[in-house]
This record gives sequence, C-alpha cells and structure tokens, in this order.
Amino acid sequence: MNNKQEDNTEVEVKEPMTKHQFYFDTPLYEVLALNEVEKSFMSGDVDGYNPLSNFDTTFEIDSNHIGYHDSVYNNFYRITLTCKRKHTDKLRFFIIKNGDFVLKVGQYLSLADIQFAELGKKYNNVLDKDSLAEFKRAIGLAAHGIGVGSFVYLRRIFEKLISQTFDAHKDTLGIEEKAFVPTRMEDKVELLKSYLPSQLVEMKSVYSILSKGVHQLSENECLAYFEPLKLSIELILDQKIEMDLKRQRDERVKEGIQNINTKLGKK
Repeated sequence: MNNKQEDNTEVEVKEPMTKHQFYFDTPLYEVLALNEVEKSFMSGDVDGYNPLSNFDTTFEIDSNHIGYHDSVYNNFYRITLTCKRKHTDKLRFFIIKNGDFVLKVGQYLSLADIQFAELGKKYNNVLDKDSLAEFKRAIGLAAHGIGVGSFVYLRRIFEKLISQTFDAHKDTLGIEEKAFVPTRMEDKVELLKSYLPSQLVEMKSVYSILSKGVHQLSENECLAYFEPLKLSIELILDQKIEMDLKRQRDERVKEGIQNINTKLGKK
C-alpha cells in the first residue's frame, strides 16, 4: 500500500521582475535575489520613457564589467541604455551582481528625474500645477528615504481630487461647503461616488492608510508601503483621464448629431 499522500497544494509562482521594472521603478540599494529578476535584464532591449527628450521609446541595453578580478570590486557593472530613436540620449546605471543577488548602486538620470518626466507627460492635463508638483515631491522624498513626508503629499493629492469634485458638483448635490468640509473622508467619497472614478471609490481606504502613515507609522513602514499607494493614486488618475476623454467624445457626438438634425430640418 502506498502511504504517500499526494500534495495538491498550489505553489504560487512569482513572476520575475521585468527589465523595465528594474531600470525604471526600482530604487537604489534595493537588494534583489538574482532569480527575482528577468534573466536577460543586462542585455537586449527595454521599452521605457525617455526623460531627456520626453517621448516613449525602446532602449538598447549594453553592459560592461568594470570590476577588478580578485578584488572587492569584482562584481561591479556599468549598464548603458541607449535610446534607439535618439542615439545621443543615454541612461546609465551602476550595479553590483554576483551569483546570488543584484542591486543598483548608482544611476543617471536619477530614478526621481525619470519618473518626474513621465508623470509630467501623463498627468499634466488631469492634475493642476500644484498637485503635479506635490506628486513629484512625494516620489522624490521616497527616493531619498523620507517615507512619512512622501505620505503627506500623496494624501494632499487625494484630498484635492475630492475637493475639486465637490466644487464641480456642489450645486447638483445641494450640500453647502461648510457642511461638507468637516465630513469624514469615507463619507465624502460616498457622497461623491457618482462623480468619482470607480477606482477611487473602491480604494477609499487609501486615505486612511495615508493618514495612519502620517501620524503613526515609522519611516521604514511608510517606505515599504509607498509604491502600492503611489500606484493606487496613478490608477485613480488614469481612470479620471479615461472619464474626461469619454466625456469629450460624448460631447462631440452630441454636437455632431445636433448639427445633422439642424441641417436635415432645413430641408
């Protein structure tokens, strides 16, 4: 009799970090197990945003071993990403890699500069000048190890989205500002849910997490939670862009139909 029991436990296989995530999203000094990163991350091509000329492009990856054999610098590499659309535009990275781990120890442009440029292109029409500056400041603070401060600016963006939505629809809502302002944030979201991106409504707990970070969490805890919270804000903004584009399309269609009816009515 076979006493072996079949193990049906499903093991979750984690997808390795892509080249793009390594070069464009990962901060300096984050130690990664080598098997956590795409195997060919030091060669081939990678798609990304060119912050030097402000357009999406494909970069060619070139790696050079710059360490000295039989020395503590043996595992140092210089990685150059060359823009295929404009060959004079290059991003440079310095990494340490051995048989077990890899980490970035230097780069130019900085991670913050790269992300700032992409943010400006993507959200310039959906965030006002102050909010866009605050978003960049949040990323810059997190990149320099200041977690609590980064949460302050993410929270301000969330608050601004709510206040702007209220200002745009307060007449329809029939609620005075003096009654709205002291209301709990979750209740504000509930009141405005018909006018807000569904992502924001579904993730209204983001605000309470950010507030807890500002008042209760440590710098390291805030830094550990920063990336998913930043991405949640980006998801909300992405959906707001989609809503604005849909509204513009609807207005164009209605105007077009109205013009057709007007012309046909004259015949």
